[in-house]
Amino acid sequence: MRFLNIICGIAVIITTLHLAHGVHHFLSNASHEGMHGLALYATVATTAIIWVLSLAGGCLLIRRA
Repeated sequence: MRFLNIICGIAVIITTLHLAHGVHHFLSNASHEGMHGLALYATVATTAIIWVLSLAGGCLLIRRA
C-alpha cells in the first residue's frame, strides 16, 4: 500500500505540473484582444485553486507513505 501511495502522489504532482504548463501555453499563445473578460479571469482563478489543492494532495499522498 505504501508503494501505491507514493506512485499515486507522484502521478498527481506530474498531472498538476502538466496543468500549469497547459495554462501557461494557453495564456502565452492567446491573442491579446481575447485576453479580457470575466470568463478568462474566472478560469485562471479556478485553475490556480485546482493547482494548489492538487499539489497539496499529491504531497500528502507521498508523505502518508
